[in-house]
Amino acid sequence: MVAKSMWPHHFRPWRVTGRSASTASPRRSASPMLKRWQVLRRDPDGVAHPDELADDWGAAAVLQTPATVATLHDGDPDEYEWWCRTTFSVKQSTSIEFEGLTFPATVFLDGSPVAECASMFLPVRIECAAGDHEVVIRFGSIARWLKSSRPRGRWRSTLVSTPGLRWARTTLLGRASVYGNLPAPVGIWRPITTVPTHVRTDVVVRTKDDVVTVVGTTGADSIRLALRDPTGQIVAEETSTPKDGAFSFDITVPDPLLWWPNGYGPQHLYRATIEAEGIAVSDKPVGFRTISVSDDGFRIRVNGTPIFCRGVTWSPPDPIRMYADDTQIREQVRTFAAAGATMVRVVGGLAFEQDEFWWASAEAGILVWQDAMLSTFDPPAEQGALITQELTTVLRRVSGNPALAVVSGGSETLQQPEMLGLRPRDSAMDVLDSLLPAAVAEHADAHYVRSSPSPPPGSTDLAICPDTGVAGWFGVGGYLRPLADVRSAGVRFAAECLAFANPPESGYVDQHFGSAAVAGHHPEWKAGVPRDRGASWDFEDIRDFYTQEVFGEALLLVRRTDPERYLQLGRLAIATAMRECFAFWRRADSGCGGAIVLSGRDLTRGAGWGLLDSDGNAKAALAVLSRTWAPVAVIVADGGLSGLRIDVHNDTHAALDGELSLIATKSNGVAVDATRHIMVPPAAAITLADADVSGHFRDLSHAYRFGPPTADAVQATVTFNDGRAVRDVLVLNPRSGQPTSALTAAVTQSAADRWVVELTSEVALRYVDITIPGWTAGDNYFDLAARLPYRVDLMPLGASETPTGTVGSIDLVARVPVLIG
Repeated sequence: MVAKSMWPHHFRPWRVTGRSASTASPRRSASPMLKRWQVLRRDPDGVAHPDELADDWGAAAVLQTPATVATLHDGDPDEYEWWCRTTFSVKQSTSIEFEGLTFPATVFLDGSPVAECASMFLPVRIECAAGDHEVVIRFGSIARWLKSSRPRGRWRSTLVSTPGLRWARTTLLGRASVYGNLPAPVGIWRPITTVPTHVRTDVVVRTKDDVVTVVGTTGADSIRLALRDPTGQIVAEETSTPKDGAFSFDITVPDPLLWWPNGYGPQHLYRATIEAEGIAVSDKPVGFRTISVSDDGFRIRVNGTPIFCRGVTWSPPDPIRMYADDTQIREQVRTFAAAGATMVRVVGGLAFEQDEFWWASAEAGILVWQDAMLSTFDPPAEQGALITQELTTVLRRVSGNPALAVVSGGSETLQQPEMLGLRPRDSAMDVLDSLLPAAVAEHADAHYVRSSPSPPPGSTDLAICPDTGVAGWFGVGGYLRPLADVRSAGVRFAAECLAFANPPESGYVDQHFGSAAVAGHHPEWKAGVPRDRGASWDFEDIRDFYTQEVFGEALLLVRRTDPERYLQLGRLAIATAMRECFAFWRRADSGCGGAIVLSGRDLTRGAGWGLLDSDGNAKAALAVLSRTWAPVAVIVADGGLSGLRIDVHNDTHAALDGELSLIATKSNGVAVDATRHIMVPPAAAITLADADVSGHFRDLSHAYRFGPPTADAVQATVTFNDGRAVRDVLVLNPRSGQPTSALTAAVTQSAADRWVVELTSEVALRYVDITIPGWTAGDNYFDLAARLPYRVDLMPLGASETPTGTVGSIDLVARVPVLIG
């Protein structure tokens, strides 16, 4: 029997999609006349007014925005003042919106100060009359700003050494060392848009049952709404004459098509476009869906269906520029969706995301957990209204978007004072308990969580307890609990977890560091390894701890004699930890509603937390997780004295009928070969033991130890009635140091542009990986049972020649060439 790869990371037979009304991410166009800026760097307080720079602009650098000044200059941007200038001409009174200026900043129009930036997370608007104009923006030095005395908080943040940052409404990227050696973002980090003043319009969209409600304010005399269905057809078109600048529409959509999370059903998106006196002013994705949450254990339900949330904390694709084009955003979102993710979390302390992210998430079926931009500081009570305004602005901007599911009061905002020993009454925060939940209730169809982590509403439990409410769980991770701790920790929902110094693939290491010899000790390598401020250890130490647990090798000697193997062992130990945790959490009887990996992408080059490296390439752990996260998956695990446990998951909205095959092998033959019919209900799972398939006891898990192991590996394959299949292999009796003759790999051409590699091993092998330059394997880092061939599709990455490369396994002494079949 030859098993066939249907791994979902590249080939998605199980992803059910609906045709979207959008194939791009429409938005108000950034003004081309306000993209080119001259930039000057000056010492703090060295210049009081733009007139003092009149003779200097000829020598200024030129910056194409949106982008931060770090794209032009080295050094710490926070130590200087930055002056940016541009000129433009308009034919009528115009409203200019700076969607993102870093704090602190002052905007000068024709030499006069007209606006102050109070927060990096709020837009700044100015008005100008018809004619020629000059705009100059002064970005003040944060370092200078922090020298002013301000009241201290009730506790200190452990993320940064400067407590005054609690007063600065800005990102911690470039300011908290745990995020890597990044420059602080300073400058125009979001697009600048323009619209005639009299048609400036603010729009909010809400859906309930079968009604789309659109409300807004405008200076225009007429407003036109067009609502398109998921095929792009206009289903409603109405015009309104605003009264006192306000307008509203209520449109009933009979039997609306529902939006579903990735894998659970189609992502049906409607689209609401608004024109003010014929000028396009708003274009929003709209989805019909309901969302509810069981607060005791935090299980999210969409359209009444329980969702197992799995995914990552979001990292900006370009943390230097702080802005990414639509292609970059879409590619990153789709990579996680293709891996089976259903949720991403935008973390407090970083930055709110741009419109393209929200479009891409809605189209890919990715639920979004959105934090307020709060982290471990004690938020000043005086800034409560400002923080609420930041979040309200985002909620109104993404209104109608079905991807928004959860809004949180921040990252570790409750945990920090709790872990410092403060009592709840001494760390109460009105912004978390009153202001933010009120804003969410008014402006969003989403569930509010006080912070991550946090106990259930009304509970007196500690926020840091993982078995109640929302957890930040690093039992497997920074707290060095054994892998088995996942089974006793009782995690109900992990809003972040499983942070390790995760090595990129060997090609990346060679490209950026020359070789693997730098791993573990070289300063350039260590600069990319996350470390908690003040800790005597870093996350590479954490990885080594679990590498020792999984593989039991003397890592100091391995790193000294074979650094390539040292890194490969680390990659696979992380993959093992993540697979073990998610395989358990996804079980119907685990009590867990989801888990979010910290993090999605490395912010700097090296072995960061990300499942993607800093270039956006997938690491080994994501390849392994893709099988565990797949909408339809089979997972085999050691059930101890109960035998092998087989879980078959079906997230789709259709029941699946098929045949489950279980084959147990040793190097000298087959120990068990059995099949049985199964039916998996929609959005459900079934659980079987190996004896339920074979019909008798064989001690395949070798739990009773009555003699030598019965089998070295088992392969479970579910073939459904439509011919599609999912597979999992569990190596029960691993043996490292196998000769290369044990494994063969041959490529054949199955069609004009389709190639397949077939792999066969004489022994059970763990983590077989395929490396073929110019091609991507449809499955990778998988296990092989002895003498059971496995076929994997190859997808070209612009290549046209015959695929050539190598395959390897952590159990082989060397890599094996891929032969032409």
